[in-house]
Amino acid sequence: MKINYQDKHVRTILYLLSFFIPFAIFAGYFAMHGMRILTVDLGQQYIDLLAFYKDHFFNPAAYSYSFANGLGGSLIGTFFYYLASPFNMLLLFFSKTQLPIAIYWIISLKVGTIGLTSYYYFQKHYQKIYALAGSNAFALSGYVIAYNLNLMWLDSLILLPLLILQIHQVGKKNWLILVTFLLWVTDFYTGYMALVFGFFYFAIYLFNHPTNWQKKLLNYVIKSTTATLLAAFALIPTIYEIINNKNSSAVFNWGIQFTPYKLLGKFISGSYSFHEMQAGLPNVYLTILFFLISLTYFLSQEFSLKERLSYAILLLFLFISCWFNPLVLFWHLGQFPTWYPARFSFVISFLLIELALKVLSRQSKISIKQLILIVLISAGLFTWLLTKNRFDFLDHNKVLISLVFAVIAIIIAAALPLKNILVQGLIWGLTIIATALNLNSSLNSISYQVNEDYSNFTENVASATNSIKSQDSSLYRLEKTFSRSDDDPFSDGYYGLSVFNSIANSKINSFISYQGLAHNSNAFINKFSTQVLDSLLGVKYTLQPYYGDDNVKNSQRMKYNNRLYRTDINSMTFGGDFKQLSYAINQTALPLAYISQRNWATNYFENQPIKNQQSFYTAATGDKTNLFTAINLPTAQLENAKASGNSTYQKKVLTQVATISYSFTPKTNNSYYLQLPASLTGKIVSFTINGESVDIDARYDQVKLLNIANKQKGKKLVLSFTLLKNKVNLANIIIWELNSKHLTTTLTKLKENQPIVKETKAGTIETSTFTTSGNKTLRTSIPYDNNWTIYDNGKKINYTKFTNTFLEIQLVNGKHQIKFVYVPHQFYLGLLLSVITGICLLAYYFYHKRNQ
Repeated sequence: MKINYQDKHVRTILYLLSFFIPFAIFAGYFAMHGMRILTVDLGQQYIDLLAFYKDHFFNPAAYSYSFANGLGGSLIGTFFYYLASPFNMLLLFFSKTQLPIAIYWIISLKVGTIGLTSYYYFQKHYQKIYALAGSNAFALSGYVIAYNLNLMWLDSLILLPLLILQIHQVGKKNWLILVTFLLWVTDFYTGYMALVFGFFYFAIYLFNHPTNWQKKLLNYVIKSTTATLLAAFALIPTIYEIINNKNSSAVFNWGIQFTPYKLLGKFISGSYSFHEMQAGLPNVYLTILFFLISLTYFLSQEFSLKERLSYAILLLFLFISCWFNPLVLFWHLGQFPTWYPARFSFVISFLLIELALKVLSRQSKISIKQLILIVLISAGLFTWLLTKNRFDFLDHNKVLISLVFAVIAIIIAAALPLKNILVQGLIWGLTIIATALNLNSSLNSISYQVNEDYSNFTENVASATNSIKSQDSSLYRLEKTFSRSDDDPFSDGYYGLSVFNSIANSKINSFISYQGLAHNSNAFINKFSTQVLDSLLGVKYTLQPYYGDDNVKNSQRMKYNNRLYRTDINSMTFGGDFKQLSYAINQTALPLAYISQRNWATNYFENQPIKNQQSFYTAATGDKTNLFTAINLPTAQLENAKASGNSTYQKKVLTQVATISYSFTPKTNNSYYLQLPASLTGKIVSFTINGESVDIDARYDQVKLLNIANKQKGKKLVLSFTLLKNKVNLANIIIWELNSKHLTTTLTKLKENQPIVKETKAGTIETSTFTTSGNKTLRTSIPYDNNWTIYDNGKKINYTKFTNTFLEIQLVNGKHQIKFVYVPHQFYLGLLLSVITGICLLAYYFYHKRNQ
């Protein structure tokens, strides 16, 4: 039986199969699970950024600067890291509440397109049916299954085969400029990884095809450089934001990530789990069949020793890069990955698949030496896994499934001719089955969010924030006593005190950590905030749950996750309610730019949020009055617990519940805050106030402030710690009383005769006209950035840093109208380079065409 591969219809069918088989397997799995695809970062970060993309598709200026980005910042780098994929335009055909479904289709289409582009490359060099099998193996490789939720990375897998194809055509007419440009622009991060691999691949190609090597090298360098300059509008602002903002956690060392032999476990079907996502091994699964056959390449006599050695060196380098720390840093742009290890490992799967295709397409049969190699490796690998398996992500059933496929591979290698069309079809079919089984087994270990949870939440919160905006056109911040994600402001159209962004502003994160909000290296949220901090940062409105509407269907009810215990909301003015939300107005919230009297230096100290907030307050207002007073902790009441000195308590009977409680009755209607030490976490104790559970967990170990009382004079509070371990240290717990009346008086007076501050468009803020008598200071809670240009009555003026974090302007006596304009100079510089390069490229093209 023969197939005419030159037939147009046959070629079309093969291309369609290369796309639709991986597409159908991936999409079919999630279709059978209610199209629930949101999990981890996709459900808690990317979907919010994609919502912002949808909302501002026709207003690209919104990326120049947005106060939805934490306390405020540029989103240009964020766009080119998360949002530049052309597939995202599909979002325009869905409503915001349908975004989870839209993302499901986007990822499924990307998976199918990986199959299509890899087949397009493979079929040009290898037998068509084997190329089809290889494209399926790559499209549903372990990397895609594990990291599909990082949908922005998948574009680089689509483009990688096209890059390698252009490398094979170096010196001839090719599209290297276009492919390199797209790799930089669609996702510069994994694009960098693909291009680095492409450079090594090109070096091997040149080594093994030395004819006219100088011409080929020059062609490669010129075209790669041209493409990089064309992408300057994306690269320069992104690199600037990374360098300027990144809080580097990478300390160079010569250590290793894991014991190298453990990587073998990742070639087994279903070798994935939630822990693997967080801090596991590289995802290099490509089916056991392709893995075993790829190793036989190094014993094949069909290829020169020179070529085999060069690929062996490259493969060894890639494997060492997975665990050797200096190379880990090299591949990940100088940062150790937080979650999602070995983010470049897709190039390993690609290379191994190509080596296997070389063998399958060139050899008519597997040689005895190659067969012995497969048998020995299989015997050693599966004996080890079945007898000494220490991998949490593997069980015997998963190992046995791969063992069955390994046995089939050995039978094929021993008895069947590789040129036979039925054998080719068998290998293709086995690849489809193996990748489908791996997908099902791997993804069954991950939990996914219910799509309606996002839809209901976003519909209600966005509706509420839009309603408030229609009543108040000034520039303010808004917060909630609950949250769905740290990036809620992007989805729901408001400016808050939270963000989750890999391109985080380290200076803002540092300020936030000093003030005591829950944070980590690239995220923070308004948990553990106080009335003082909210007011100084301009949090004017606070959304709360509202349960009064009985007409809401159960399917439409929003979930109030991550609830905050904030009794100080009681001191705010009731603003109104909506179907499932109400809001309060903070009358002491300062505008984001305000006139203040005196200059005071701020000194911040690690894990002393009360002291730091006092310092911030004094600097902002000029008032040196101490707002907070420490109150002695009452005598502990013990239940099944005994004191063992130095505020340490332990269980009496280990099998029974032990509780340490403090009864406290506020003597005033002020706000009271309970300060818990960094060492006291939700893993050690659970905490309740009058029986109501209160979350005390933070992102890092940090001192925590809990608002335990407000307007509760004379009402008894019982603060209870229930031991989750056998022993606990409750030292350094403090109750702080806030002088709420003085705070209100001071801030109310400060707010008098302040200018009205409005955001007239993205990156442009204007104040109303105001008059100062004498020299004054205009302070802001707008993050300092060299890209700001500030005008007073149309004249450019200088600005300085306030509390080493925000913009500050010195004003002279007279009338003022201040205008803040954010100009992303790095973007315009990059754009200029891109335009010049584009003009030169077009000039060369037309000159060359004319001379031909």
